[in-house]
Amino acid sequence: MGLFGKMFGGGGSSLEGLRKAVAQQRFVDARIFAEELISQSLSEEDAAEVEQLRIAAGDGLAELNLEEALGLQRGGLFEQAADHLHLAEEQVCSPDLRGRIEEAIAAEPLVPEISSAEEQRLAACDSCSPRTHQLLNAEDAVIGDSDSQMELILTSYPVDLAERYTAKGELFKEAFLTTHAGDDEQALTIWQQVDEIEQDDLYWFELGSLWARRGDFEAAQPALEMALEKNPDLLLAIEALVPVLLAGGDYPVVEERLQLFLDQGVDAAFCYGQITSLAVEQQDFSSAAESARKAIAAGNLDQQFLLLAASILEHVEALDEAENVLKMLPVSGAGSGASLPLAEFWLRQKRELDRILDTFNAACREDPENPRWQLRVAQTYLAKNWLKEGLKILRIVVDDPRLEPALAEEASQLLAEQQG
Repeated sequence: MGLFGKMFGGGGSSLEGLRKAVAQQRFVDARIFAEELISQSLSEEDAAEVEQLRIAAGDGLAELNLEEALGLQRGGLFEQAADHLHLAEEQVCSPDLRGRIEEAIAAEPLVPEISSAEEQRLAACDSCSPRTHQLLNAEDAVIGDSDSQMELILTSYPVDLAERYTAKGELFKEAFLTTHAGDDEQALTIWQQVDEIEQDDLYWFELGSLWARRGDFEAAQPALEMALEKNPDLLLAIEALVPVLLAGGDYPVVEERLQLFLDQGVDAAFCYGQITSLAVEQQDFSSAAESARKAIAAGNLDQQFLLLAASILEHVEALDEAENVLKMLPVSGAGSGASLPLAEFWLRQKRELDRILDTFNAACREDPENPRWQLRVAQTYLAKNWLKEGLKILRIVVDDPRLEPALAEEASQLLAEQQG
């Protein structure tokens, strides 16, 4: 499946969208995307990545709530701290972070009754719309009133936009919170009742994004276009519109639109990044490489994009450039001074074998459940002509059911070559 086929396959959330939500620390959105993707038919590799990103999103939210709770505890606001700690306890995935949360719960005489938070929620809504507010979901309901929910969600938004959302009316906020709870049907009903005076660029962006998540791109496009008509500088709307245009499959139109955005002064890092992906989808790797260079020069240092750019540059045999891009990635904790993607690149080039052996051995210790790194150790041994050691590991890992299909095929071919 192609890059954008993956993004839009099945009409649900995209894996790329989930990656971006986690990278931008939009953890509430990320959890919604992850739950939707889990219900789809995914490859083993994609399913594993979705699960890792789901955990990262859960821990991200839990960390935010823990920090908020600790601040409230220091201020003596134990009941409000309890709300955040109970929410963090429901969201957390990692054992270490769960231990910190449990320590915070035990640290002060916090009020355990979740119902008190719900009473506060209902009281806070007395002066709002007469409609009962939709709870975000069973686990998120304990956080407290809608202002707390807004504050939590908006932590990942640019400050100027967060302030605009905070100043919105109650019905707008209700629609916004319901959207982030993943109840699209109810949210759509509320959005359509928002007063015309509040139907600004943010309104049309939210409505268009909602339509896009539902797979109704015909409805999404005019809504997002309206957002940009009201505010041509709203990058969030541009970022949402491009995948909607891509869903139509008319790549020349999308590229023309991206070029128009560039001419209008829209973020070049974003635009060239999208043009790069568009060229990859059309198998035009020469153009993709040129656009990738421009995106990086403009400041696109997103790790997923850097991996894509390096892959493109390696494909067009611009090996020095590919290596330099991979050197922009954070190094692993192995002490070799190389990230795992850079180590794999060097392995393909049969270079820096001693350094990458340290990197892969460290990865085996840190991630023992992932046989990918055992395979890389075996390949490094063979590249160093340590045939006995390499074949011993290769014969073990080739039959490991946890090995991704592409890597399993790679291991089988290598073993056949060595035994032939």
